[in-house]
Amino acid sequence: MSFVTISYILCLFAMHTFFASYYMSVISVPESLFGQTEWIIGFIVGIMGITGMLTRPVVGVLLDANFSKKLFLTIGALGVTASFLGYSFTDDLFFVSLLRLLQGTSTAMFTTTLSVVVSGYVPTTKRGIGLGIFQSSSALSQVYAALFAVWLIRNYSLEIGFTASAFFAFLAGVFVLFLKIDYSKAYSKEFNFKNAQWISKHGLYPFIIFTSQTLTFGAIIAFLPSISQARDLGNPGIFYATYALTMLVARSLSGYLSDLIGRKSVIIPALFCSSFALVLIALAQTQMMLVAASVFYGVGFASVQVVGFAILIDTTPVKYHGSGLATYTNAWDVGGLLGGLVVGILIEIFNFTSAFLFCACLPIFALFFLKKIKLN
Repeated sequence: MSFVTISYILCLFAMHTFFASYYMSVISVPESLFGQTEWIIGFIVGIMGITGMLTRPVVGVLLDANFSKKLFLTIGALGVTASFLGYSFTDDLFFVSLLRLLQGTSTAMFTTTLSVVVSGYVPTTKRGIGLGIFQSSSALSQVYAALFAVWLIRNYSLEIGFTASAFFAFLAGVFVLFLKIDYSKAYSKEFNFKNAQWISKHGLYPFIIFTSQTLTFGAIIAFLPSISQARDLGNPGIFYATYALTMLVARSLSGYLSDLIGRKSVIIPALFCSSFALVLIALAQTQMMLVAASVFYGVGFASVQVVGFAILIDTTPVKYHGSGLATYTNAWDVGGLLGGLVVGILIEIFNFTSAFLFCACLPIFALFFLKKIKLN
């Protein structure tokens, strides 16, 4: 694989450690809110999506204008580090909300920029497998991050868990310092802000498709601990670990298969896998059902994410990769915000089962938009 250069490998390490910090917070942030109402938990877990949604379009347009990618990566990593350190010093809901906003801004800056950088290292004929391996590096962190967070919290303290998350985020910032990318802070001579794509027309349909996954993931992050406790389903970290192991394989394999047999031939079955997994979560009464759900969800989510990423790069001119990926990755923020909030409200009105059956409909709805994408 000729695209496996030192810079590509550094991107893998940066992606891995950055998401290790994030997936540890999947456990520690809801844990810090234990005892609050479902609506409050959903709001604070999802609030980081607000600044993410506002930040990504700006970052995308500035990347199209050839602003320094390394600067954005460094600021993003340091911002996330600071937010985790802040969580360890306060449990005041107002300040926790502010820290979630900082985490959202910084995460949007880092992940959008790193996606643009790595897409430039991968040739067209190897795009699926190259981006799949890149995405698998974050899945690898899921194998241990949630379980590690549970272990730290139970054996030491919640504050130690947040400090460990801060360390991983800082380490990601160290890796990106050694990337060979453009330092230029000047506008591209060909770029015109009047024609900037704040919402990419090329990224809109891939964004909607990927949002069908992130909305449901936002709900899982916010409420899986509560569901597990209410139904006595065991350690929720088991779900994340199994899901991560599945994604570790599925991301690379789905990318490879999409290069081989076509993007839509992979992404359509993946959407059905996600839907079935959410039905299992809605009806789960045993830990085995939850583990089965995590496998199907891992296959579905991983494949949609990687192949959707490849579809976006396939259909977007290079000069608009920044804004295109900003629109696409904004699905994380929309899902993180609305997934927890909307499903939290549905749980309050109905129950866990009805709320997650609603989630199961979203991947099927995404098929309508997939039909509108024209691939060569």
